[in-house]
Amino acid sequence: MKSWLYYGPKDIRLEEVETPSLSEGEVLVDIACAATGGTDTKTYLRGHPKLIKTIPSSFGYEFAGTVRESKHNRFKSGDRVVAANTAPCYECFFCKKEEFELCENLDFLNGSFAEAIKIPSRIAEHNLYKVPDELDFKSAVLTQTLAVALQGFIKTEIKPGDLVAVYGLGAIGQCFIKLCKNYINDVQVIAIGRSPNKLDLAKANGADHLIQATSANWQQELIDLSQGYGADKVIEAVGKVEAWQDAMSLVRPGGTINFFGGLAQGSKVELDTYQIHYQELKIVASFHHQPKYIKEALDLIASGKIKMNDLISHEMAMSELEQALKLMLEGKAMKVLLN
Repeated sequence: MKSWLYYGPKDIRLEEVETPSLSEGEVLVDIACAATGGTDTKTYLRGHPKLIKTIPSSFGYEFAGTVRESKHNRFKSGDRVVAANTAPCYECFFCKKEEFELCENLDFLNGSFAEAIKIPSRIAEHNLYKVPDELDFKSAVLTQTLAVALQGFIKTEIKPGDLVAVYGLGAIGQCFIKLCKNYINDVQVIAIGRSPNKLDLAKANGADHLIQATSANWQQELIDLSQGYGADKVIEAVGKVEAWQDAMSLVRPGGTINFFGGLAQGSKVELDTYQIHYQELKIVASFHHQPKYIKEALDLIASGKIKMNDLISHEMAMSELEQALKLMLEGKAMKVLLN
């Protein structure tokens, strides 16, 4: 079969490889479509310590497709499925505390930029799901994107009546807006971003107020919209040091900040401890997902309650992966669907 292989930074090649053979509990899936994500662009630029263990290596993690062969009793040839890219062990220190995203023995799935992919037995058992017949693959493929945002949304404890500032309007930021407007009633959203196109999409997804982060007084705009106090909840979804610092100026006393946008290991951020302590701020973070959120995200998409297709900015052939990643890196694409 054909598969994209990672050889090194900016060195990926589409090659013929052996179709995987199955052991007990595993499933082979023919990929209908895959989607690009932030992890893929980071892998393309510099590799990945957990996903790229040998060279060359297949990569890619968001996909949907049809079972070709199964050695798992819950799946059969012809089943339409979507999978998460990990599954916890359910036995380690963190799993026993039900903090499954922190599992010390996560089983990773890598290799969706290919004609087919083998699902390891643990992922097949805990994080492989049948796609309802009425749901198209183009919608199902972004289940994991929504699940990651859903876990962060739950951890932020957004409540009816909250004013929520979503800072950063990529795919995850847009998902937070979708969840605010479709998961809980009576939530007001202020969308903050630089790109006019992403601001327009935020408005289409239900944002009540838009702030262009390139204006000189954009932070004051938020303060004015919040009666001088700041937002109840702030979602930082940019992933830059300055954005983490900006988030502190957007939250009200007693409010919550979710530092969702990850920074490179070793990054340092200066935060005002006086503000954190004497204004009783709550600071949380979220970066991954748990199986229950994958299942709930798929249910939300299948029900039509949350639509994900608008996050796909481009559709291309699988053979055009490198062009797709470059579009992502240039900020010209949000998510690229590879058929």
